[in-house]
Amino acid sequence: MFCPNCDKSLNDNSKFCDNCGTKIVPTQPQEQYYQPQQQTFAQQYSGNGDIREGIPYPGFSDRVNNPEIIAAVKKNRRAAGIFAFFLVPLPLIGAIIYGAVSESTEIGQAAIYGAIISAVFLIFALIGFIKERAKNTYDATVIDKKQRLRYRNNGDSDYSGSYQEYITTVRTDSGKTKKIVEREGSQIWAYNYLNIGDRFRYHPQFNFPYEHFDKSKAPYIACVSCGTQNSVYSDRCSKCHLPLLK
Repeated sequence: MFCPNCDKSLNDNSKFCDNCGTKIVPTQPQEQYYQPQQQTFAQQYSGNGDIREGIPYPGFSDRVNNPEIIAAVKKNRRAAGIFAFFLVPLPLIGAIIYGAVSESTEIGQAAIYGAIISAVFLIFALIGFIKERAKNTYDATVIDKKQRLRYRNNGDSDYSGSYQEYITTVRTDSGKTKKIVEREGSQIWAYNYLNIGDRFRYHPQFNFPYEHFDKSKAPYIACVSCGTQNSVYSDRCSKCHLPLLK
């Protein structure tokens, strides 16, 4: 301890300086508080346009309302509608052309067959559209994952091949149990992206509909539009440059 007036060295229990007589007022030691470091993402702008690099706090993203993402969803729906518009009449058109050039089938009969097939295509397209519209967003936790081998039957009781099914069982926040069944040869998204115990949100309007609650546990962050796998530290998709759900 030193005298605050003359800087003479003093004993720790001195009440007065023995050199200049200044009264010594003991100082209280300052308490040091430990403040743990937190993972945050860089925010340089306000609103849904924030630059969010790094792993964010646990939670679901507000970027589902990002104007760029909404515009991409509308564009994908328009493209699907245009594809269905041209696909449905193809059997009818093909049947009419076949009837016109073929001597074995009259053009009227061929048109009837083509119209029936086109009607079936239209029914399936409408059913798919209605099912997609009927899906709702939900929050859930993965409770089980398993695989099973399935066999195709050709109608003669002989196996004509096999394929693998990937089943992800989840329990929604409302208590319902759902099974996400994915088949070999298609996109295996839920099974590869989600682990047992992971909490996630299902977004039916997106091509890639699954969002981790705790993105530090996610193997990657997929683009909701094109499905490209991106690093959890990235802010935008490396392929289409849309904002990621962070």
